Amino acid sequence: NPADVVFADITMPKMDGIELLKELKKQYPSTVVIMLTCHDDFEYARAAMKSGARDYILKTEVSADKIREALDKLENSHQQQLAKDMAKEMERGRFLRHLVDDQENIPSVKAEDLKKHSIYLEERAYLAVVFLNRKENTEIIQRYLQERFENSIFFIHSEQEAFLLTNVKREVFSDQKEAVSLFYHCALQLRGGIGCSDVHHHVSHLPKAFAEAVRDFDARFYQVPAQELPRESHVREVETGIMRASVKLMDGDIRGGCIDLERLLKYVGEYKARSCFVLEAVQKLFSRLAVKRDQGLQEIADIISSCCTFAALCEAVREGIAILQPGYSVAIRKAVDHIHHHYAEDLSLNTVADVVFLNRDYLSRQFKKEVGVNFSEYLMKVRMKQARRLLENSSLRISEVACSIGIMNVSYFSTVFHKTFGCKPNDVRKSKQDE
Repeated sequence: NPADVVFADITMPKMDGIELLKELKKQYPSTVVIMLTCHDDFEYARAAMKSGARDYILKTEVSADKIREALDKLENSHQQQLAKDMAKEMERGRFLRHLVDDQENIPSVKAEDLKKHSIYLEERAYLAVVFLNRKENTEIIQRYLQERFENSIFFIHSEQEAFLLTNVKREVFSDQKEAVSLFYHCALQLRGGIGCSDVHHHVSHLPKAFAEAVRDFDARFYQVPAQELPRESHVREVETGIMRASVKLMDGDIRGGCIDLERLLKYVGEYKARSCFVLEAVQKLFSRLAVKRDQGLQEIADIISSCCTFAALCEAVREGIAILQPGYSVAIRKAVDHIHHHYAEDLSLNTVADVVFLNRDYLSRQFKKEVGVNFSEYLMKVRMKQARRLLENSSLRISEVACSIGIMNVSYFSTVFHKTFGCKPNDVRKSKQDE
């Protein structure tokens, strides 16, 4: 790792301080250099300052206090710069959010408006990308961009959405399909996937690019052509539906709350509400329920946060509803919860029988009677569902997917997966890539 601060003598053998300074600035531009000099080297000190040295200290005055004073001065300067950068970042975020939210009232965007906010897109091909506002998503995106692009801009639009503007040379991609392909491997690691705009070449099209990215995200989520999506976001209706279900579920009206959740899913599927908002709202509901009721609901909340399609969201919510709905005895409910929490471990009927304080044979009979399938079938069903989610929404190798669900034998995993879903694990991964 490069040093934060280097103290360098101006007169040194082999390479003098100014040569060292120039080399450091070339290789590690962020490293701060403070020169040590004597009275006779003052002209050298002046030359060093011109070459990028931050400060100099006379050798006759060097002491622990003097060094500490220089470092304190640097720290104050650094904090002031951070505050300025943060203010600029906030102002740029406000400007970009305005472009996203008020597109109809913005006649055009000029290059000078963008330059004012340190946005450099002119004469370059660029696109907008939208993804779910999650800490882990942000880290993945920023790491991916640092490796591949310059002048990329990331900003938070809302509690649900984060946007990215990136530009590359025109020859890298010419249409949306190529752009999506460019981000595909990154998208595999993101919770909730991404939406990409078409490729644009004029800054005046920036609001349009944001709108296209959101519609592309929704089109991928609902698996319909973008032109079939409504113009309205239906956010208010989703908010009302979530609130209604939440109040009932928190108050113990499980049946009523689950009915409201089913109605909400039907409404969302019919009207294609803004998908980022839907995912965030439903995920938060199950996270709150997990705190109050546990029952394996945090796992459902985690699954929802990774859903890339409406069908996957419906499946996850219905699994949550099945957990919430009364119907199992206390012991069987505890056994089911234990499976959902520990499916990746070396689970057996014996270990679960110990957890729920039942005789192994009695648990086996009671489990089949209440759940409808025997213990091993239910465990394998839970494992296979999780494996499919990982194949569709992560870049893990098939052997890693198998290990993560508690199956060490990859050949056995592939056989059971094929028996469960009628296709091989590789087929699921390939079909997801082809989308």
